[in-house]
Amino acid sequence: MTNKRFLIGAAIVAAMFSSTVSLAGAPPFSGEATLAKAVAAPAELQIDGVTWKCEGDKCQGRAERRSTLDSQIKECRKVAESLGELTAYVSRGRPMTKNSVETCNRLATSKEELVANK
Repeated sequence: MTNKRFLIGAAIVAAMFSSTVSLAGAPPFSGEATLAKAVAAPAELQIDGVTWKCEGDKCQGRAERRSTLDSQIKECRKVAESLGELTAYVSRGRPMTKNSVETCNRLATSKEELVANK
């Protein structure tokens, strides 16, 4: 009898946990990018499932739910490929170092060059 109660209790707890995890889904994403060259007019574009809104040299990225295994440098590279050279990048509240942003720009430029040369 005790084993039966234990199994029922364990099943209930497992069901509650699995439904909580599936309801939570991916967390929201927020990011900020500072452009080396300001945009001429306010712009909005989608980059890898994130809506980026730019005005002047500042861009804000938002997504309600976004799950990714990308590193911060890869996220930055994708943004730099679409928006141009960056002077700063922050995602999920974590700012990148100056050296990392320089690496990000270099990777974005080298990928653009590879595509152009094909």
